[in-house]
Amino acid sequence: MEVMIETCCGIDVHQKSIVCCILDGPLTTSKPRKIQKQFGTTTVALQKALTWLEENHVTHVFFESTGQYWIPLFNIFADSDLTLVLANPQHIKNVPGRKTDVKDAEWMAQLGRCGLIASSYIPSPEVMQLRLLTRRKSSYKQRQTQVKNEIHNILQRANIKLTSYLSDIFSKTGQALLSLFIDGEVIDYDSVKSCMQKRVKASPDELVEAMNGKLSLEDRFLLNQSLEEYRMYQKLIETLIQEIKDYIQRHFPEENQILQTLPGVSEAAAAIILAEIGPDVQAFETDGHLASWAGLCPGSYESAGIKKSSHITQGNPYIKHALTMSGMIAAHSKDPAFSSLYKRVSQRGSKMKAVIACAHKLLRIIYKLLSTHQPYQQEKALGLRQQF
Repeated sequence: MEVMIETCCGIDVHQKSIVCCILDGPLTTSKPRKIQKQFGTTTVALQKALTWLEENHVTHVFFESTGQYWIPLFNIFADSDLTLVLANPQHIKNVPGRKTDVKDAEWMAQLGRCGLIASSYIPSPEVMQLRLLTRRKSSYKQRQTQVKNEIHNILQRANIKLTSYLSDIFSKTGQALLSLFIDGEVIDYDSVKSCMQKRVKASPDELVEAMNGKLSLEDRFLLNQSLEEYRMYQKLIETLIQEIKDYIQRHFPEENQILQTLPGVSEAAAAIILAEIGPDVQAFETDGHLASWAGLCPGSYESAGIKKSSHITQGNPYIKHALTMSGMIAAHSKDPAFSSLYKRVSQRGSKMKAVIACAHKLLRIIYKLLSTHQPYQQEKALGLRQQF
């Protein structure tokens, strides 16, 4: 392997310690001088590690994106002149039978010294803060969905068929009816009628019959607990959404408006796009690199000269989910750039493949919009063709 860096360091990052391995030598040698040392992960210890690296004239530092443990190291080392390279752990394979912290650090240093480690995308501090907000919102929604499923399970066990008449039992009417169970009130025509909103199509008699089940005291207790938890998450999500809006308005108002000119991209989707990609795309050389990073790049599987079907690649799950949902909305919109693409691809394959094609096209247009800071133009999108 051709050596490209004279003095570099590989760091194996853990919660309580980091293991550093420096490889130093001229580009013509394949046996560089090796220096190894272990440090703690407190701020003082990481500053000592930085001083030690600078004393040994290290120019490049390589470390894996291990959970959240790499972030404090990056924050402290970012103020120096070192070139920091964050590596994807999936791209670094340890030598079989040599699994130790020291060997991990040495292996990263060897790969980095030969230029075999691709740098992962590290967003700016402003984008990182927005990412923390949007990902917390996604986490709350997942927990809220789990709570909703628990409530559905309680009602099904008790043979209460509210879902047969209410499309959403967590609407104002649904929650009011659930409160009747929790409070132990008599389920009759008048009590049910007082809980109903104008838009409910079912009659009070139908709802009374649907609510005729066998709900034990323990089930009522669990129902009360789950409903309180659901409302707690609902309040947290609403507060978090407002905080995300205020944050975007302070830091990325122009980019936010540009993204929302795209068909299918809602305010929530634009927030996720800004949080994951950022307000510019300078970190990605082409729209193809961005599509590969997002996991919306068409796979390639060819053997013996025969091309076979393949799936999209793995990538950032947050941006992939947001763009898939946006692509589905855009596919059924009146915009011919996406509706025609959806019809053309769905005729040749599955509808889900057509949705992914629309998501891929959305991402390529987003790359162009964030590069030029120009709003979406339907005429240009019609001329943007992609083969699938």
